[in-house]
Amino acid sequence: MTDSADRSHYFVRRPDAESRPREVEAEVRGHRLRLLTDRGVFSYAKVDPGSRLLAEQMELPAEGDLLDWGCGWGLLGIVAARTRPALHITMVDVNERACELARHNLRANGVHADVLCGDAAELLVGRSFDAVVCNPPISAGRPAVLAVMDQAARALRPAGSFWMVAATKKGAKTLRRELEARFDRVERVAMRGGFRVYRTREPIDTEVEEYDQ
Repeated sequence: MTDSADRSHYFVRRPDAESRPREVEAEVRGHRLRLLTDRGVFSYAKVDPGSRLLAEQMELPAEGDLLDWGCGWGLLGIVAARTRPALHITMVDVNERACELARHNLRANGVHADVLCGDAAELLVGRSFDAVVCNPPISAGRPAVLAVMDQAARALRPAGSFWMVAATKKGAKTLRRELEARFDRVERVAMRGGFRVYRTREPIDTEVEEYDQ
């Protein structure tokens, strides 16, 4: 079971938790995966049920560019790469240990993606994507989650979609309202095991709205 330190401090550049790698095997969306995890990274002991639900539900473009925001040890990006080989996938995380695990797991599962390590707001300046998928860092606090939404709204191409999962007991309904403040179209596409998956489209141009007022 993941200890409290692992849950609380994975959203940092260099986690304090002592490294203790372990391998997890899982079948997700019909893909049999072997995944290396470690302490100090989100969901150390197993595939997180929220991430699994999002991986199963996310609708992926046949080609184009996809961003896995806050990739952790890489589940969403790896599933996307296995499902849509023509996609160009970028994975980003602030946690250096998570980034190394993601790179290892991409190689171990025979797929490729670009893994960027650091502050997404800085690393993704000027880049845009056809889809963004994310299990946001709820334990890092509300400002961090809202920053993810803002970044996704800026990074989406006109016909793109942002996919996000959230636990019902950790404010998923409130987060939907925050999504609705940033996107014209917000839809709950799945609800299972205490988690909700949202798909959003058509970011609202808040800068224009503020100027008009």
